Amino acid sequence: MSRRSFGLLILIPMIVNISCATKIKKIGEYMGEPQGHRTDIPNMTEYVSSYYDPTTGLELNGQPEDVERTPFQLPKLIFRGMPCFCNNMTCGCCAGVNLTAINFNRRACTKFTYDPQEFAINMSFNMNEKEIFSSSLSAKNPPPVCIPFIYIPVITFCARFFDIHTIGTNLHACLDLETRVVNAPILILHFNCVKIGTEGISLSKPGENLTSLSSTSNLNEKDEIYDEVNFEQSDLDVTNNFNDGTTYSPEDEAAIGQLKY
Repeated sequence: MSRRSFGLLILIPMIVNISCATKIKKIGEYMGEPQGHRTDIPNMTEYVSSYYDPTTGLELNGQPEDVERTPFQLPKLIFRGMPCFCNNMTCGCCAGVNLTAINFNRRACTKFTYDPQEFAINMSFNMNEKEIFSSSLSAKNPPPVCIPFIYIPVITFCARFFDIHTIGTNLHACLDLETRVVNAPILILHFNCVKIGTEGISLSKPGENLTSLSSTSNLNEKDEIYDEVNFEQSDLDVTNNFNDGTTYSPEDEAAIGQLKY
């Protein structure tokens, strides 16, 4: 067995076991500290693996996924409740990612803009305000976007849209942030879902009713100039499963079923 393979066998159980031992704690001081000071942070256990609120520094409470697993299937921790912040057709969804076992702590953000004319989502993914991916995706069944951790490629971070559909001229979408080991999600954060469009902005938790907000909600993101980063095309390979259909205008939908004279 190669040294690299042996290292992966040690690393994977470590991350999984760490993920199942999360506790709420203050970790805001962790951000921005030089590497040499990270071991002196108070109230930090030696190992912790989780998501946290980047504004307050409080770790989110993850719950084990309540499903039966095969003996070789990795356990998953599910996190919920982080909001996205929207302004007009643009939303930003951010969370802190803390993998202390491998000395990794970053603020991960997915920013996306809905283009109703092209029925597309223009999105970017950045860590600590540095853009590492940007592209335009179809708003119909967009693929997950996964970025490998450069020092340990077996770990990847994925932004995944789901429950995405149009309501008239508005877009409803939910977003997950996933931390994967050997392409198996072990940490999954469900952001609150959003509906954006001409009717303003609404928020909801996955599977719940929408709560309307003012269309002037602030977006907690600012424009930045980022360095261009190359990544493997295989991370973006996708099979698009499109269903044939026709998008009607609100006026056309209102006329359906009415008699014509």
